[in-house]
Amino acid sequence: MKTPNTQLMKQARESLKGRWGLVICTFIVYAFIQGLSSASDYIPFLTANPLGLAGIAPLIFLIFVSGPVELGYATFSLAVSRNEEPKLGMLFSGFKQNYWKSVGVMLLVMIFVILLMLLLIVPGIIAALGYALAFYILRDNPEIGVYQAIKKSWRMMKGYKAKLFLLTLIFLGLMVLCALPILVFLLWKIPFTLILGIITSVVGVLFFYPYMQITYAKFYEDVKANYADTE
Repeated sequence: MKTPNTQLMKQARESLKGRWGLVICTFIVYAFIQGLSSASDYIPFLTANPLGLAGIAPLIFLIFVSGPVELGYATFSLAVSRNEEPKLGMLFSGFKQNYWKSVGVMLLVMIFVILLMLLLIVPGIIAALGYALAFYILRDNPEIGVYQAIKKSWRMMKGYKAKLFLLTLIFLGLMVLCALPILVFLLWKIPFTLILGIITSVVGVLFFYPYMQITYAKFYEDVKANYADTE
């Protein structure tokens, strides 16, 4: 039986008790590393490279660094969700275990989603939702192959894509609400609302994004349990 999203969010809050500081710090490190995939296009030695590496630097970073980091973040999130002993170092566990598989999962998911996005936006979104559990599956099944992890994610997400989409919309909506003072500033030019908006936006992202990731881990656990019952 599917657990309601509101209940998953409540379970996530329970797992986060006493761990907010660690979870937020881990998210900041994660966001910084993932943000480098965009910043890498402006690294001086790449920009000046005669081979034109600046153009492909973000793509190289995305494939060879973001994949292992995503696996590490999934490992950390599951540790929090399962009330184990999460550590910031887990974020880098993907570089020690299943490195090439995490790279392969990132590469294949990226190819599938982009190809479907070229057709229409909706199929691309559906694909992204269908492959959303791939890194969690790889974490729990280190012996599984790259394509098998993606395929299993697609099977497990049957009947759950809309549920995950709605869960994501809830968190995005909450983060947008935190940015409302900025909209007020843009519309009515009230000076203090810009500063207020920047503060609430930063606080909102620091609070709601990690909260969302732990809820995703709870979502995976719920899907996994129901999938096991059907096998």
